[in-house]
Amino acid sequence: MSYNKLLAGIISYSLLACAVCGCAAAPETTTESSQASSVSDSITYLDAADMFTKRDKQSDYASEDATEITLSDSKSTCNSPAVRISDNQITITRAGTYVLSGSLTNGQIVVDASGEKVQIVLKDASINCDTSAAIYVKSADKVFVTLAENTSNTLTNTKDFVAIDDNNIDAVIFSKSDLSLNGSGTLTIHATYGHGIVSKDDLVITSGTYDITAARHAISGKDSVRIADGIFTLNAKKDGIHSENTDNDEKGFIYIADGTFSITCDSDGMDAEETLQVDGGTITIAAGDDGLHADGDLVLNDGTITITKSYEGLEGKTVTITGGSYAVTSSDDGVNAAGDGTAGDSSDSASSDSSKDQKAPSGTSPKRPQNSSDSTEMPQPPQNGDSTEAPQPPQNSDSTEAPQPPQNSDSTEMPNAPKGAPNGNGNSGPGGMEDATDYNRIQISGGMLTVNADGDGLDSNGDLTVTGGEIYIDGPVQGGNGALDCSGTATISDGTVIAVGSSGMAENFSSSSTQGSMLVTVSASMISGEITLQDSNGNSLLSYTPAKSYNSVVISCPKLTSGETYTLLAGDTTTTVTLDSLVKSVKK
Repeated sequence: MSYNKLLAGIISYSLLACAVCGCAAAPETTTESSQASSVSDSITYLDAADMFTKRDKQSDYASEDATEITLSDSKSTCNSPAVRISDNQITITRAGTYVLSGSLTNGQIVVDASGEKVQIVLKDASINCDTSAAIYVKSADKVFVTLAENTSNTLTNTKDFVAIDDNNIDAVIFSKSDLSLNGSGTLTIHATYGHGIVSKDDLVITSGTYDITAARHAISGKDSVRIADGIFTLNAKKDGIHSENTDNDEKGFIYIADGTFSITCDSDGMDAEETLQVDGGTITIAAGDDGLHADGDLVLNDGTITITKSYEGLEGKTVTITGGSYAVTSSDDGVNAAGDGTAGDSSDSASSDSSKDQKAPSGTSPKRPQNSSDSTEMPQPPQNGDSTEAPQPPQNSDSTEAPQPPQNSDSTEMPNAPKGAPNGNGNSGPGGMEDATDYNRIQISGGMLTVNADGDGLDSNGDLTVTGGEIYIDGPVQGGNGALDCSGTATISDGTVIAVGSSGMAENFSSSSTQGSMLVTVSASMISGEITLQDSNGNSLLSYTPAKSYNSVVISCPKLTSGETYTLLAGDTTTTVTLDSLVKSVKK
């Protein structure tokens, strides 16, 4: 990706040189997408009202009507004809509520109740199954697993899986049917082999405390994973939470309404084949690959998400941020809109891992988790805000209507270069040799986003649209990437953006923006230190302290007015900028 950008910069400068000397040159190529405006209409948003049933959230049960099953090696007991006990295998064959207590050192709970709804209550139960699932839902309409109040429950495996029927059982809890978990107790799962929890239909969790360590995915639902609440500590050699269904393009999604998540994984923190939508919760992720990844749409409406380590922090075919607080550290792009949403090959395994392991989405470079940035320190938000609380907006920021820019420009404005030249007013610039797509987009309308990226800060293979919110980007220190990288059209109409990094591939917002924006190359070499923007009276409008060195600054906020003069203090440098055009680029 970086090599393409460097090549693009060389080509762009060559085109500019041809224009100066008068020799023939290829015509300028626009990267503005004529169809990109329709991409918002094609984004799939998940309706919270459709995610959970009343029964999903109902963790109580009538104890007088429940069936007690006492677990004990070769001595398990139950007085119901709906329960078959054969050595250490307990099979539930009818609808009802079953309360499990006791332990099995090598046993299994099987639900074989076709078309029935079954509730399993774990009440200080401990079940290990050496070579299969500790709980195996072979057949049912839906199974509810309830963690009884004030109980601690443990499910494990210790050896590789051995087939017991035609199903590819590959998890400690494995369900061929819809699976719903709830309750106020605790469930610890240790999957020495395979996954933690798998449903081949919908997987729903509405409450409970979960500590899951897995050799593959911690939590996986083929049709969907839907989480209303709960406390989750997930350690996985693959994804923390995964959903993939290559047979139905309306399934394979993840929905998070709330909850507290601590995810450490070798692949993606959360990975959805279709939409991944977060409407709330507190999520902390250290990922070997992407923090949050969607082959389809990534939609972030609320919550506090901290990604301390990732290859790419937030990635989807489209990325939409409407609210919440996000702190992202990445060894490549912080936020990336790329790919065409094409799914990988289907598999009956709990998760079809090959789709991302072997093939990167169209328009992206292969994932390279090596050399991940070890830095977990995020840049400080302006004006002494902490990393989870959005900074206070500048006072008296009443102006939301952008005035019309004057016709003339002064001598500090960079010369008009062919679209794609570094530091030009064109936004697409050296955004790689990629053509702009009409299906990729980053759109930010609210919330606070802080990015510390070794690659691009924001990278869209289509358009980039900012209509609100606060965005603070510590971009790359090397010249092959930029704090902003847009292959289509980058526009801003409201909100605050401070994006710093290397000037080699720096981009500004497009001239079609309706809010003022300035790109200032503040030094020929990399510098460090606080950035402050002052108006003509010396009043401070914005301030920010980058976490690393920079020599390029992009600033946009509602107080930037065409025709006014501003002073940018960056480290020990001072630059005066007159906005004789609403969007302006200046090289010191």
